[in-house]
Amino acid sequence: MDNVEYTCEELQELVKKAEREVQELMNKMTPEEREQAALKTQKLIEEDRIAMQKLIDDAQQAMAGSAPAEKEAPKFCASCGAPAGTGKFCEYCGQPL
Repeated sequence: MDNVEYTCEELQELVKKAEREVQELMNKMTPEEREQAALKTQKLIEEDRIAMQKLIDDAQQAMAGSAPAEKEAPKFCASCGAPAGTGKFCEYCGQPL
């Protein structure tokens, strides 16, 4: 992969172009499709947030010289918010807990 360097102005133009493209796509969607896209986006953001927090926690523990501690089982599904139950997967949406 080549290293590509952009100026601040070039990056701003790329962001504006991407925003226009997203807006064009959103305008072509039905309200239901927009709602589904928003929900999927929120779910992906939450999954990324959880993964990033785990990386941060693991890095902090590694820097402290301790092994990762066993975490308490979640009480709610991070994907849909349903009560977690006792399994490894959400009983409502099927996502890993």
